[in-house]
Amino acid sequence: MRGKGRLVLWPEYFDAALSWGQGRRVPKNLALRGVKAEEVFRAALDLGLHPELRAGAAHPRYPWRRGGAVLVEKAGPKTRVLKDLARRMRGNRGSK
Repeated sequence: MRGKGRLVLWPEYFDAALSWGQGRRVPKNLALRGVKAEEVFRAALDLGLHPELRAGAAHPRYPWRRGGAVLVEKAGPKTRVLKDLARRMRGNRGSK
């Protein structure tokens, strides 16, 4: 699924209901509950990362959850990209 120069982002990375050991990759203060792949996609669009939505994809650790994934351009270290996306998603939720 992964392409050269692209990062695979799963909604589980941003889910506040999961612990670090269960797959969350952002700090608790940036995490959100009930994150959908479409929400990650919108945040990546806002940041200009040229996202590609893979609906129906399942995280390898949770093959029964088909929440989808988002592929984005690699614009720096993955940790920084994840934190930037989490901040954008928090902002998007607050502006509704």
